[in-house]
Amino acid sequence: MRFRPFICLSLALAPVVFLPACRSSGKDKLETTIRARDQRIYDLQNDVDKLAGYNLALQTEVRATRGLAGPSTNDPFTPLYPVRSLVVGRSTTAVDDDRLPGDEGLQVVLEPRDSDGRLVRAPACATIMVMEVDSQGLKSPVGTWDFNAEQLRASWKQGLLTSGYVLTVGWQTIPRSSRIKILASFTLEDGRRFEAEKDLSIKPPVEQSMSLPGSLSAPLPLTPVPGSVSPPAVGSGKESLPVPSPIAPPAPLPDPKLSPVPSKFIELPKPMAVPAPAGPAAMLLDPRLN
Repeated sequence: MRFRPFICLSLALAPVVFLPACRSSGKDKLETTIRARDQRIYDLQNDVDKLAGYNLALQTEVRATRGLAGPSTNDPFTPLYPVRSLVVGRSTTAVDDDRLPGDEGLQVVLEPRDSDGRLVRAPACATIMVMEVDSQGLKSPVGTWDFNAEQLRASWKQGLLTSGYVLTVGWQTIPRSSRIKILASFTLEDGRRFEAEKDLSIKPPVEQSMSLPGSLSAPLPLTPVPGSVSPPAVGSGKESLPVPSPIAPPAPLPDPKLSPVPSKFIELPKPMAVPAPAGPAAMLLDPRLN
């Protein structure tokens, strides 16, 4: 029983004694993991540098085979990082500048990127293909546009909202669906080719006859004039003018006749004389005879 207080005291002080050791062990493990990860990053960076040098050597060999000058680090158009992927930018949209219903073209932004996802400016050629998708999912081509290295170089833009190769194209075939698919390819000078695609919603352009309210959908038919010749059919190769019909002389005007103007007053008939009634003859009486 004499050792009971000692045992209780030892159990109470055990967490205090072993806790710093546990904390020290966890800290050492974290530091070891961080050092191993740093070393891994360093090794990967060395591998990337070796691949970049190997890529530069291949570019030099390809240029020498084609009779071109080798790449120079002072050339601002020489890619500092190898292109790894192609992205159709978020600034890709339909174009409507004529203030008429419907879109008349597209603005496609191509963004070549390196392994770190950074934008890269590299000499290349590009091809853009647009297909419309109907309600049943069927695709039909709308147009294909090719851009050489000079055209692609002139289209480069770098700004706050839009960066990359900005290419504006008009419809080769007017789409009738509001859904289109953009297929883009980016071919470098060394022969490597990258592809990307993007779905886009547009407003199909309206035909010219339906563009403005009240416009005529078809020309009005011509009423044939008596004595004229009907126009020849399209594609007959013959042209004929209508024969003018003879002009008839004007009809003579009738002689003017004067007619009495009706009066506003009503003429009453004159009254006839009324005869006196027949009766006994008047007799003059002389008072002296009585």
